[in-house]
Amino acid sequence: MRREALLWLKAAREDLEDAEDALSRGRWFRAAFFAQQAVEKALKALFFIVRREEPPRMHTVTELYMLLREEGFALPQRLENQLYVLNKYYTVTRYPDAANGLPSESVDEVEARRAVNIAQEVVDKCDQRLRQQ
Repeated sequence: MRREALLWLKAAREDLEDAEDALSRGRWFRAAFFAQQAVEKALKALFFIVRREEPPRMHTVTELYMLLREEGFALPQRLENQLYVLNKYYTVTRYPDAANGLPSESVDEVEARRAVNIAQEVVDKCDQRLRQQ
């Protein structure tokens, strides 16, 4: 596996750990943010293998995924259909003006757990694809 891909994947796993830690502390908005970050980084890791190029400087996980899908990487349909959930957590969990209030009041436990579950599955699928190389 290319070093760059491995570094992006390792960073994704670290973000998943941070998401789990945030869940255990009831910091729902932080868990959702780290879930989004984990998926973004795992998808970017695939760019080195699937597209054979540096990942683009964007943060929308659905856009990153579609670029990978063009080159043959596909998540299970059930998971693909849930990716959009993570897009909003890049901004609403960080900025009061994006959340129309405090980020800590923008995500509840149900949303946070859903985001972390999606992230875990996506990161695992990306990891599996990377290990096929």
